[in-house]
Amino acid sequence: MNKEKSFDAVAFMRKRREEIDKEDDALSWAEKREKTRRLIEDDPLYQRLKHRVVPPNGPRNMAVNDRHKPDYGRSTG
Repeated sequence: MNKEKSFDAVAFMRKRREEIDKEDDALSWAEKREKTRRLIEDDPLYQRLKHRVVPPNGPRNMAVNDRHKPDYGRSTG
């Protein structure tokens, strides 16, 4: 059951990213950020999700040991 694809999503995204890079080539980081903000501000999906709070993964009261120095690969097991 090998169907030939009529639409190549990966190729489309690569091409579109190249186009966006060319369009935004002369913009500063702040200008790119503002452009993105303007583009999504009226998007219905963004409007629905923008105030959603996602709880963090992991324990609520996670303890951090500040006194432990990482060995960065020095331990051999």
